[in-house]
Amino acid sequence: MKLIIAILLVILIFSRNVFAALKLNEIYPAPPSGEYEWVELYNDGNQIIDISQYQLLDLAGNKIKISTQSALPFGFVLATSSSVLNNTGDTISLKNNLEETIEIATYSGTFDSSKTFAKCPDFDGNWFTLNLLTKNASNQTACQSLTPTPTLTPTLTIIPTVTITAIPTETPTPTPAPTSIPQSYDNIYISEAMVNPTTGEKEWVEIYNNNDFSVSLNNWYIDDLENAGSSPKIFSLEINAKSYAVYNLTSSIFNNDGDSVRLLDFNKNIKDDFEYGKTETGKTLGRTSFSSDDFCLQEPSKNSANNSCINPTPTIITSVKTGQINLSPTTSTLSNKPVLINRLIDTQILLTPNNTKNSGQVLGTSDELIINVPNNKHLINLLSFLSTSYSLLVIISVLIKSKMLKNIKYDVIPA
Repeated sequence: MKLIIAILLVILIFSRNVFAALKLNEIYPAPPSGEYEWVELYNDGNQIIDISQYQLLDLAGNKIKISTQSALPFGFVLATSSSVLNNTGDTISLKNNLEETIEIATYSGTFDSSKTFAKCPDFDGNWFTLNLLTKNASNQTACQSLTPTPTLTPTLTIIPTVTITAIPTETPTPTPAPTSIPQSYDNIYISEAMVNPTTGEKEWVEIYNNNDFSVSLNNWYIDDLENAGSSPKIFSLEINAKSYAVYNLTSSIFNNDGDSVRLLDFNKNIKDDFEYGKTETGKTLGRTSFSSDDFCLQEPSKNSANNSCINPTPTIITSVKTGQINLSPTTSTLSNKPVLINRLIDTQILLTPNNTKNSGQVLGTSDELIINVPNNKHLINLLSFLSTSYSLLVIISVLIKSKMLKNIKYDVIPA
């Protein structure tokens, strides 16, 4: 009889290991600038829990990244995010590998970097807004500041039986999540790129998922000009359907005076790219629409729809397209002066050409005549007139002399 009682006691003591579960314990939604938001989870059992397929989501369905693949017995786990949790209230849902909701926590009010939302007592107590952060640690110290003090009579080892769905210890090791295997997708575009940030800022590339489903870009790459410059930068992003996500580069790889921005999948196949020329500090190169490959200089619009092009719009070479060169004819204005060509017959006049000057103009547009024939026309006419007059005078003179001689001859005969 004593043996049976002992066996029953052992079963009662250790039966709660089967119901060990991950729990929400603390939420920090409004960190200082440059730091991450975080959610603290806790494994309330003495067995390791595989949480590689667990999900932590806000009310809008945005994921909060869990930092580890497993939760140690009676250990804390952190999940971090950037600009996901609202500072004026939100709802956090924890789901297991079967996508069943394990726990939900909702906070409200206005939060700043000095406030946190935590359970008092830890793990199974009520939620309170506290002024003391207990990251990766028990909330007991922070809970003591509450007035009235919340009920803390149960010790940490007295944990009530969990009634929500949990993973039994006999559950076989789950297969790796499908999203952990790198995949390639179509309709993934470079939306915007900050290639020339202001001093102290980092370069970044905004990517848009133009599909009707979420994608996991695991081990994809951002690169500059192919086989030149810097090495490709590897990254992983979760992007919801018809949504934006940004990869912040840890070091600069783009040239300010011309380069290429390329998006490669995990096999380094090109999914999208564009080339650019001169840039402007603090401005981005943004796609004008997802139905074209045109980019232009824009005001930054990180994680949101792109702004309009800045005028005047610079010329951006996109997707290695060859620009067409339009040749326009050179126009010349001809002088309205008539070109006079005089052909001289039996006239012994030497025509002297003008000195030619190289003015750098198109041939045929000068308003000067190469041979200045019209300037000698009056002289030629004058000489012709004088010659004719002289001939007439000679003829008249001869006739007069001839008549006079005849009269003289007739006068001599009568004598």
